[in-house]
Amino acid sequence: MHLRKFGEVLTDMERRGIRVDARDYLATVETQAREDRAMHVEAFRKWAYKMIGPDGLALNPASSNQLSVFLFGGSLNEKTKAKTESVRVFKTPREEIPDDAMEVYKQRDSQKEKQTSCNSEEGERLPDEFDAMKVNDLKLLCKERGLKVSGKKNELQERLRGHFLASGQDSSFAKQDDFDTMADDELREVCISRGLPMDGNRKSLLERIRQDISFTLELLSSNNDSSADGYKTVTAALEAAAASDGGVLKDIMDNLRAKSQEEPKFVDVTVTSLGMSPTKFTAGGAPSVTADVLRALAGDPFAEPPKYGTVRLHHLFYICVLYMNRSCIT
Repeated sequence: MHLRKFGEVLTDMERRGIRVDARDYLATVETQAREDRAMHVEAFRKWAYKMIGPDGLALNPASSNQLSVFLFGGSLNEKTKAKTESVRVFKTPREEIPDDAMEVYKQRDSQKEKQTSCNSEEGERLPDEFDAMKVNDLKLLCKERGLKVSGKKNELQERLRGHFLASGQDSSFAKQDDFDTMADDELREVCISRGLPMDGNRKSLLERIRQDISFTLELLSSNNDSSADGYKTVTAALEAAAASDGGVLKDIMDNLRAKSQEEPKFVDVTVTSLGMSPTKFTAGGAPSVTADVLRALAGDPFAEPPKYGTVRLHHLFYICVLYMNRSCIT
């Protein structure tokens, strides 16, 4: 509707003898406006980066929700009297994240990995492939390796870690299904050698032996070297087993590698509040971030004489930039 009326104004002007250079002048103005807006967004994000870190580079000035948390988070909702969030994570599509923000995120993640590596030297276990596996994958692996399938996720993980660590040291651990081929008397001898009761039928003997093996493997995993060398041992054991045995393990390892190389579809942008005091509220009672609110915060510092708004001086320029950008958007 507004575009049609604007077009009518232009044609009326030309009918009255006023030349309208819509093709060149207006196109140039539009191009300049887009460049100015991009410049304003960049300046605002760089300031936000100084205030809240890498997530500031990914802030979306067109998002009222993000701006509300960034500027006024922690204030009271006017209707509910509940505190608004002072920190909020926004799941943002990757295509909306600027490249410079992604680069800073990668650097931050790299630093976290180095810190994690340092922590592992102090006794903390590094994440490994089992942490990325789903419960169904863990159960399939346990079944394929002849291990006890029941238990919580962390128990399955420890059982498998112990199994593959033991497999790397002793090839006799490579497969536990050999018990199925044993005679009952042989199973009883295994129970005696492991200090287990030898009574019961074949099913109970197999279950008893496998439960004892599961316990041994979980104990081995929990007492394994938790340093970076220990992590490489688990990874090397998995890769070696996948290469030699194939099967379920190879499929799972291939899927994990493929996922690790994929670019994430969404990025978590954590917005932290500057703690400003809101001056206007939405119908739902949340702090408003409309252009008139930002204008009140910024004032008009470029006027003669300057008229300063309610925001602190060191925020002033960037709130002005934000207001100019939001005025174009809204």
